[in-house]
Amino acid sequence: MNLGRVTGTVTCTRRVAELAGHRLAIVQPVDETGADAGRPIVAADHLVRASAGARVWFVNGADAADAFDAPQPVDAVVVGMVDPG
Repeated sequence: MNLGRVTGTVTCTRRVAELAGHRLAIVQPVDETGADAGRPIVAADHLVRASAGARVWFVNGADAADAFDAPQPVDAVVVGMVDPG
């Protein structure tokens, strides 16, 4: 599991049918201090509630496909939000 910060969303004119209803978020990986740690990625927002600026947990690779009830064509998925408190 990785820590990241949502910086925006991706707008698609066409999308894979399996991802209908799932927002695509731009996620900047960060370290424990909140400093950028790598290049931004596009992740399916399985929760559909992470807005820009939100700190989130995301998984990628094979773990991303397992985040859904049925396998999906994704390489990264937001799986949780970090409590700001």
